[in-house]
Amino acid sequence: MPKVVDHEQKRKLIAESAWNIIKEKGIEHASIRAIAAAAGLSPGALRHYFSTHDELLLFIVDYYLTRGVARAEERLEISPIPMKAAREILLQLLPLDAEKRTSSGVWWVFAIRSLTSLALQAKKDELTDGLHYLTKAVLDILAEAKLLLPSVDLQLETLRLAAIVEGLTILALLRPELYTPETMEQIVSRQLQELCSQAMNE
Repeated sequence: MPKVVDHEQKRKLIAESAWNIIKEKGIEHASIRAIAAAAGLSPGALRHYFSTHDELLLFIVDYYLTRGVARAEERLEISPIPMKAAREILLQLLPLDAEKRTSSGVWWVFAIRSLTSLALQAKKDELTDGLHYLTKAVLDILAEAKLLLPSVDLQLETLRLAAIVEGLTILALLRPELYTPETMEQIVSRQLQELCSQAMNE
């Protein structure tokens, strides 16, 4: 009887093996040969799943980020209270636990690589557009609840919120002892309070 191969499980093993090499040794060491060895495959067998290095990177990003977002959306129940809902959405974007720290690390390795790879730029744009979509959704929630002044520049604030999320993400990876989950939650809460305070005081 021929052996049944679980291709999805094999691809999962490849993605995790590749990320472990990137995390421990750097992306320059994540060659097809090294990843194949870590996954217990021959280079030829790995190329059966991914024909190029960039194709493999795209899969790693999809595995850790796209699926992670889908799982987060399934678990997240948005509060009916506008300010609380805005906070919940923003916190979902930050590396507050080990799983999200891994996803964030994958994202930044991928983002840097995309600067010199045309094959990766479309995915990079798709993911950053997704971040802007979510920060715009936060502002829409606040605007609909009349917690923002009509004069607020929604386009600028969308970019500013996205910059805050990405900045906190980088700093949480670089200085986790300073940018703890509790500190990041406080920063997000303070940002939302300051954004809404003028309207609430009128």
